[in-house]
Amino acid sequence: MSVPTFTAALTASQNKEKYSAKVQELAAAINADALSSAIEAILSGGDDATVSDAEQSKALTAGFEYATELVKELKSSPGNDDKLKLYAFFKRSKNEEPAAPGAFSFEAKYKYNAWKEIKDISQQRAQALYIQKVNALLESIGTN
Repeated sequence: MSVPTFTAALTASQNKEKYSAKVQELAAAINADALSSAIEAILSGGDDATVSDAEQSKALTAGFEYATELVKELKSSPGNDDKLKLYAFFKRSKNEEPAAPGAFSFEAKYKYNAWKEIKDISQQRAQALYIQKVNALLESIGTN
């Protein structure tokens, strides 16, 4: 899998060695092999990449939900650029469009622009990229 640190965290969560009960609970529902296959397939494809295999699709969605909780276990808060990427991937993964920002809403404008840059990628690609970003943050920041 192209996300080795994420995979190690998933294994530790499934073995109840580390992380919160919520993270462990989400990890228990994930087929790691199917998740690995889904991520590999999607990240090696284009912006419209998806997986049609039901087990891989289910594992990817579960892996994404797990990643959204695992990111809360980081030792420190990511930088603004990383937060914007996570926000954009999250919104696209949920098929949500943020409201257009007002003229003086600078934070909302940054968020909207981050989302706008990736709005045309598939939901599954956004999920895989979110997981990949969490993997990078686990490597650079670490967890509690």
